[in-house]
Parts: sequence; C-alpha cells; structure tokens
Amino acid sequence: MCEPGFILAGISAGLSLVGGATQAQGIRAEAEATAQAEETRAELAERQKAVNQTQASYERRRTLGRLQRVQGQVRAAGAENGLAETGSLVDVLEANDLEAAEDLEATRFRSEGERDTLTYEAGAARRRASTSRQSGRTGAAGAILGGISGGVTTLGTAYSRYSAQN
Repeated sequence: MCEPGFILAGISAGLSLVGGATQAQGIRAEAEATAQAEETRAELAERQKAVNQTQASYERRRTLGRLQRVQGQVRAAGAENGLAETGSLVDVLEANDLEAAEDLEATRFRSEGERDTLTYEAGAARRRASTSRQSGRTGAAGAILGGISGGVTTLGTAYSRYSAQN
C-alpha cells in the first residue's frame, strides 16, 4: 500500500505540472493577442499611407487645375484689355506659376513626411508583434519549467521525508 504522503506528493506534483501548462497557455494566448493587435496597427498604418498618397495626388491635380484656370483668367483679362503677354501680365503669370510650384512642393514634402512616419509606425508595430510572440514563447517555456520544477521538488521532498523515517 502506498504511503499517504506519496499520494499527496503525487497529487501536488501533478497539480504543479497542470498549473505550469495552464499558465504557459495563458502567457502564449496573451502574447498572441498583443501580437495580433500590433499586426492590425501595422496594417492600418499601411492603409493610411496609401490613402495619404492618393490624397496628395488629388491635391497636386487640384493645384495644377487651379493654376490653369487662374492663368487662363489672367490671359483672358489681359487680352480683353488689349494687353500683350509681356510686362506686368507676364509678372502676374510668373507669380502664379511660383505660387503653384510652392503649393506643389509643400504637398510633396508633407506627403513624404507622412509616408515616412507611417512606414516607421508599421515597421515598429511589426517588430513589437514579433517581440510579443517571442516573449510569449519564452514565458510559456518558463511556466512549464516552473511547473516541472515544482513537481520534482514536491516528489523529492516527499521521498526525503520517507527515507528519513525508514
């Protein structure tokens, strides 16, 4: 017949192993949820980057269209008043060209800055996802080893007590 101490030690060791496995599963699940959230954050940054590029292209076309309309109006007004495309009329056209070029450059600069920021954010989110998954694997392994260690310690203590009594 088995000693009651060995039975209790066996139950305790088994519970240590089950506890370690359960803890490991929880750690892995939490790490995976965090990783999925970071992957989603990366995907959203990539989508926003595409939206921003589309918006910048639209703003560029709109600026060029506005320039063409203004230039046409200036030319029409000049022709209506009998002005040749020289002198002050040319100055006005050149000023409009310069303003449109500055608007286009500002749009390009802002768009590139936003693109770079979103590219960085997407990469950082992917790195955090990878780190979370690795951390989950490491934490799960630690929990399993802790459970095994607890079980072995419990059995070892029970055996030591039994040996000392006999």
